Amino acid sequence: MGGTEDSVGLKRIVFVTVGTTCFDALVKAVDTLEVKQELSRRGYTHLVIQMGRGTYVPTKQSLREDGSFAVDYFTFSSSIADHLRSASLVISHAGSGSIFETLRLSKPLIVVVNESC
Repeated sequence: MGGTEDSVGLKRIVFVTVGTTCFDALVKAVDTLEVKQELSRRGYTHLVIQMGRGTYVPTKQSLREDGSFAVDYFTFSSSIADHLRSASLVISHAGSGSIFETLRLSKPLIVVVNESC
């Protein structure tokens, strides 16, 4: 799962992680058409959402019919290291592990505090 070339060019992945928490507000926010359109406009090609314990299920529908902005999600993974390494941008809950690992990899990071917990 590296940042490899595909048929339309370089993959630019936005990885959203909420860790083991429930952070439906963040998942819902990045699942909106407006956010997906803005990410696509900024050159991102993929949105991968790690939704944790949340109950909101994001849409896997691509933004455009040609699949040029792909969306995927999962609940948990034994390690998110590969997702962090392949990401061009990370949007994370304020978990120290996610923050430190993203910074260690020198990846751009947006931290969103979960005030609902």
